[in-house]
This record gives sequence, C-alpha cells and structure tokens, in this order.
Amino acid sequence: MRTSLAIVVVTAVLAAGLPALAEGTPPPAFGGSYFGVNAGIARGSSDYTTSPGCPPSATDAVFCNAPPDASAANGTAVAASGSGDLSSTEFTGGIQVGYNWQRGNFIFGGEGDFGALNLSQSASTTGVFPFPFLGTTYALLDRMSTSWLATVRGRLGYTVTPGLLLYATGGVAFADFKFSSSYSDNAIDATFPGGNGFGSKSEVRAGWVVGGGGEWLLGGPWSIKAEYLYLDFGSMSVAVPISNTPAFAQQMQVKADLSAHVARVGINYHY
Repeated sequence: MRTSLAIVVVTAVLAAGLPALAEGTPPPAFGGSYFGVNAGIARGSSDYTTSPGCPPSATDAVFCNAPPDASAANGTAVAASGSGDLSSTEFTGGIQVGYNWQRGNFIFGGEGDFGALNLSQSASTTGVFPFPFLGTTYALLDRMSTSWLATVRGRLGYTVTPGLLLYATGGVAFADFKFSSSYSDNAIDATFPGGNGFGSKSEVRAGWVVGGGGEWLLGGPWSIKAEYLYLDFGSMSVAVPISNTPAFAQQMQVKADLSAHVARVGINYHY
C-alpha cells in the first residue's frame, strides 16, 4: 500500500514537471516552494527500565515487599530482567513540502514531512526468584512499536556550487509510540492462579530532531537530496498492575524512551 502510494505521488510529480522540461526551462535556483517524496532506512531504539513496585512489608504483595523484607531480593531480580533495549531497523518513506529563501549563497527555509515509521520489537525474559515462596520462576514480555513520523524543521544552508546545497536542519518531531509489558509467575496451587499482569500505553510523542544533508539541482525544476536525521522523543511510564488473588496485588512501572536515526534520499519539484 505504501509503495503504491509512493509510485502514484512520484508519477504525479514527474507529470507536472514534463512541460517545463520540454520547454527547456533553465534549472531553478533553490529559492521558492517545493514538494516531493522520500525513502530510506530508520533505526529506532527504546531503552526501558522496570520498577517492581514492592509495597511495604505489612502489605500482601504478589512477589516482593520493600526492604528490609527478605523478599525485596525478588524485586531486584525482576527489575534487572525488565530492563534493556529494544532496537528495530525498518523502511521509512513519505512526502515533504517546503519553502526556501535564497540570499546569495545562503539558503533559509522551512520543511515539513510525514511518512511511515514502522518500528517493532519485543523481548521475552525469564528468571528464578532469589527468595522462593509458592512461586519459583517468573516471565516478562516487553514490546515497543511505532507506525508514523512527522517533522517540522528549519533549514540553513550554503550553495557551495550553483547547483549543490549543503544544509543543517532542526526542529520538532512527532511519532506515535506504543509500549506494553506483561508479567507472570508460577505461584500456582489449588487456591492461587499464579501472579500475572499487563500494562500498555500509546501516545503521540513530541520530540526534537537535528540533522543535515545535501541537495543537488537537476535539469528543469527537479532536485535530489540525501539527508540524515536524529530524533529524540523522551520517555513515558507504563503502569503494570499485577495480582494473583484480590488480596495480593502490587503495581510495577516501566519507563521507556524512544529515539531514532533516519537516513533517506528524496526528490523535489520546485515551483
């Protein structure tokens, strides 16, 4: 579906430029409006840490109570198992629009883009409780995903030749970010079903983006570009309530962040 859309957009862009090419219009300067398409590779990473939420010793907890209770060692073990990094490398592609002001060799402009960012990764871990009770082992499953990316950026560049622009860029970025975590243990007998819990959170995260690239003028109104972007969306907390019976409950918290590296190429039509 995304590939078909890109083909349609590229075809429309090419068709719009054919009359100018046929008339032999000279290559435009970088100043003015433009729109185009882009495609490339994105590598996203989510570092996450788990807080076991061990309640005070007087509380009936699922697998741990706070120090000095001896079961606090279970919380330390679960926290270690529930911390790590989820990384994913996937295709990214979309559309961009922008405007440049040219003053001599200097270019000042703004650009906005929107496209696919289909990152997804999960990690499954298991462990043994250091302080055994009815349960002796536990399991965790953590998962991150995104599906789209949008940025609004300023561009500042310099034309090292009449047809070659080198630029730096930066601004704000937006992405949908979903993180989920689940817990289970084998504290199971005739009266206990085993501890289990699940938490999930999905947010449109606002962050910052910086990068740079180069753009080359082609014949007629066309240019091609190559650029690199680094994006940081900060972190969010996911509550993971767990229980095994109504009497035994506690709430873990997972803190997960999101960052990404994007390398892509694009084609622009200037008008």
